[in-house]
Amino acid sequence: MSASRVASPWPCRALPALLLLGVLPLAAQAEETAAPGATRIAKWKDDKKAAFLLMFDDSVNSHITNVVPELKKRGLVGTFYINPGAGWYKAKRDAWERAIPAEGMVYGNHTMTHAGAKDAAQLEAELAGCDAAIAKAFPALKAPRLVSFGRPGVKKEQWLVTDDEVRQALAKRHLVERPSVGGRIAGVTQKTGEEILRLADQALEGGGVEQILFHGVGGDWLSLPLPEFLVLLDGLDARKDRLWVTDPVSAHQYETERAGAEAKALEAGGARIRVSLACKADPALYDLPLTLVTRVPEAWKQCQVTQGKTKATVAATPGEVRYDAVPGAGEITIQPQAR
Repeated sequence: MSASRVASPWPCRALPALLLLGVLPLAAQAEETAAPGATRIAKWKDDKKAAFLLMFDDSVNSHITNVVPELKKRGLVGTFYINPGAGWYKAKRDAWERAIPAEGMVYGNHTMTHAGAKDAAQLEAELAGCDAAIAKAFPALKAPRLVSFGRPGVKKEQWLVTDDEVRQALAKRHLVERPSVGGRIAGVTQKTGEEILRLADQALEGGGVEQILFHGVGGDWLSLPLPEFLVLLDGLDARKDRLWVTDPVSAHQYETERAGAEAKALEAGGARIRVSLACKADPALYDLPLTLVTRVPEAWKQCQVTQGKTKATVAATPGEVRYDAVPGAGEITIQPQAR
């Protein structure tokens, strides 16, 4: 458990998680909400204002040489949509299978070869091959798990499967189609770092999620110049206190769980507070911790937060404590802790 721990294409929407007991006048509602034990579910992880996705297509060489080192330097994550059967991937197989996963990056399914799919059988083969490569690169990750899918940009005659066939194939493999990137392609529609940062600011203004798609960065094709990429990363780094830079699956999981979650105070007297966190989403696939903010007595300056076998010591700001909890993983207990 971490101590702190679009417009959406996904159908789920968040509901306020205010603890209201019965139907009360507005003044009484406000007083009850502020009482110890009242818990809200943060809209985004760590109570950030919005989310932003960095997505990279085609597993090209400039991702290895220019992108990953700069992301790592700033503690940012990118999602790389790989084509394990393509020549450019094979030429750098060791980096894609070992070095990049070790840096904390995320992979998405961009099909095995980027050659398209003329029928359902070819689509299944393309998806299965890429899934197998992702599983090999991340052997410690559980299965089944959600993986982001990015449809490859190919000629019309190379993609003859129907939308229904695509939906069935994705559902079978627990693939989640990424948000639409229309009008958000680095080096094509957004040609400077500042233009891309305006997308991040739009997300902050609206409280939702925005994204940008890259191909090459400082090389390869459809390339954004490296200096502009660095402007973008420095700008995102400066916004990290308000902006959750994450991957498409995590954003999807968080939004889906938040929409179906309910936090309730079970006990809020004496020397502890007990909170339950339930969620309607399938726990086998939707197990990302949600960030909760619980009211505590003003005198509590540091708290121990326990859920099952997981414990975290969390500093309390005046009157509240923020922490992460997994829906359906057992009651949460909050107790004051001496410094």
